[in-house]
Amino acid sequence: MVRISASSLLLTSILVIFSPICTASEQTNLLQGDIRHVHDPVIIKQGDTYYLFSTGKGIPVRQSKDLVHWKYTGEVFDEIPAWARESVPGTRDFWAPDISFWNGKYHLYYSVSIFGKNTSCIGLATNKTLDSSDSEYRWVDEGKVIQSVPGRDDWNAIDPNLAFDEQAVPWLAFGSFWSGIKLVRLDPQTGKCDPAHSELYPLARRFGTTAIEASFIIRKKDHYFLFVSFDQCCKGVNSTYKTFVGRADQITGPYFDRTGRPMLEGGGTLMLAGHGRWRGPGHNAVLTEGDIDWLVHHAYDAEAGGVSTLQIRPLRWADDGWPLPGQPLAGARSQVAEVSPEHVAGSWNHSLNFQQPSTIRLLAGGKIDREDGPNTWSVEGSTLLLQWPRDDAPGGVWIDRCLLSPDATHYVGRNQNDMLIWGEKQEPQTHDQKLMK
Repeated sequence: MVRISASSLLLTSILVIFSPICTASEQTNLLQGDIRHVHDPVIIKQGDTYYLFSTGKGIPVRQSKDLVHWKYTGEVFDEIPAWARESVPGTRDFWAPDISFWNGKYHLYYSVSIFGKNTSCIGLATNKTLDSSDSEYRWVDEGKVIQSVPGRDDWNAIDPNLAFDEQAVPWLAFGSFWSGIKLVRLDPQTGKCDPAHSELYPLARRFGTTAIEASFIIRKKDHYFLFVSFDQCCKGVNSTYKTFVGRADQITGPYFDRTGRPMLEGGGTLMLAGHGRWRGPGHNAVLTEGDIDWLVHHAYDAEAGGVSTLQIRPLRWADDGWPLPGQPLAGARSQVAEVSPEHVAGSWNHSLNFQQPSTIRLLAGGKIDREDGPNTWSVEGSTLLLQWPRDDAPGGVWIDRCLLSPDATHYVGRNQNDMLIWGEKQEPQTHDQKLMK
């Protein structure tokens, strides 16, 4: 499978961007152009152009040369295929597309469904190129891939995602609510369900609520990582979407979170949650360019009436092999040649699991200026270590191992209790600002 071109192009203006989440400076953390009303985004690159597909009438298409500036360029379909209208009477839009390139063609999987019901189908369209100026540009409707029927099936055939195992066998992950996330093997020739391997593999579900959907699988080194969204989308500022992840040794599972809890028993390691201006970040995809990974998703902008908005952020990998989220992409940022304690010392907004941040001061000499104990900090390469002595902590001290951004203004990591830690450096105050307090 190829989700991007084989080019080794390094986007210097983009690679320097990394931090965990928007806080005081979030007005600047917007992409440019047609980034509003983007829901369930997925991105692929052909040549020097990125193509974004998302939920909506006809399957909207947007293009960009740099991942920052986006332009709406049309739709895949002029109308819903006849087979889809017959299978899902009353359907009006296309949902949650997934794009990949293999066997010489682009494969676009998509959903048609009735909201709140598992009257749903996943379809497939193919194209030799994504460049609409190419004479070979033509989307071919390949028809139905899989269907769920109320009363017959306890799963929901929406939110498709294509993934390949280590033998290059194609699989399709899908599912929304009901009994959770499923996986089915595909025929590599047709791109549809393999009649010789029709078993549905359960990957993830929840108990007490069925609110899990939007699966996306990537392979990193010797593990498969399954990203999912918990809770509710599509409610604007009241959306409660959160992104979680688990990993497995085989594509069919079992998947476990970072604490060892099975995802089939409600497990999942938190990646993103709503905070401040941005609510309900979820339905993510991952774009891979060589050694660089990007987390692509939508979030609801509380400063714009809750409109769904495209966000792209670096996906970093901690020393323990688990992913960490970066700051939403907005353009080029500066970076220091080598992070040093002098760059890190100062006042920071510090938060656990995307809760309301508190202020901590990292003093020169390695002490943390807070009233709750003799806390210390240090820098090892690009890693910031925050140490909080506690009687109830493993070894008597909580240790936050955080990755610093290249410009030394943000950090993100996890502590020994599997809580996600993030921080943003506060802007230095002028003399006049201090007097105004």
